[in-house]
Formats: sequence, C-alpha cells, structure tokens
Amino acid sequence: MPLAWRLSTPEYATRLDGKGNAERGARWNSPGRGVVYTSFNLSLAVLESLAQLPPSLRSRLPQLTAVRIEIPDDLPRGELARSEFPDGFAGDAGARRCRELGDAWLATGRLLALAVPSVIVPQEQNLLINPAHAQIDQVRIVTMEAFRFDDRLSVAS
Repeated sequence: MPLAWRLSTPEYATRLDGKGNAERGARWNSPGRGVVYTSFNLSLAVLESLAQLPPSLRSRLPQLTAVRIEIPDDLPRGELARSEFPDGFAGDAGARRCRELGDAWLATGRLLALAVPSVIVPQEQNLLINPAHAQIDQVRIVTMEAFRFDDRLSVAS
C-alpha cells in the first residue's frame, strides 16, 4: 500500500477534505476544487510546506503535524510524467499548465489519486488526493505526530 505524508496545522491534521486550498486554489487546483496535497517522502513534504509559508511566518516557523496516510493498492491512481512539462514548471505558464492538468483530473472524477512531479524537486513526486472521489473513505491516516521545522530554516526578520 502506498504511503504518503502531509504537513498540516494541528487543527486540520485529521481532515482529508482539501477545504483549505479549495477556497483559494493552489498549484494543481482552481478555487472551488479541493485537493489533499501529499508527498511520498516526509522530507519532500517539508520542502513543499516551507515553500508555501508566507514571508510573515518564516521568522517564527509554525508547529505542524506530520500526517502519514495509507492509500490501498486497488484504488484508482494515475501519474503525470515530467515529460508532460516540456518547458518546465517556471513562471505563470508552468503554473497554468499544472492547474489545467489538475482541474482536468478532478473533473473526470475517475482517479482517487494522481502522482505529479514536484516543482521544487522535479525528480521526486507528490501525490494529489481527490477528496470528492467516491472511495476517499478507504484512505486512512496511519500516524500523526508533532513536527517542528529546524530553527536553521527560519529567516531572520
């Protein structure tokens, strides 16, 4: 069974509903469409979360929860290869391409999860989970533990 990791604020750690990014949209989804963003490795989840922190939080890095998630093997999953991004992920064009592909994946509703290349480390993958999929109830949280960024990652204000 594939395992994935996400970092979340403690109050949302048990939720796999994608409501936070549904409000404003994110790299792989437009506003109004929720996605649960995970990574195959906790270290990549850390980098992805750090990159998303607003500058105001980088001087005092927040306490988070590391959530380990299990996805049964028999659930429908897909994958986008790096070759789908011949011009890379940079700039507005790359962001638009990611969002278009993510929205198309969500619109079909066929796949519970979609492996996508990380924009930060393109050689690694993140796993997007569709919380509106009919089989989302089979995805389960395996462990949760407090996570704190190392102070060396904070930016002095």
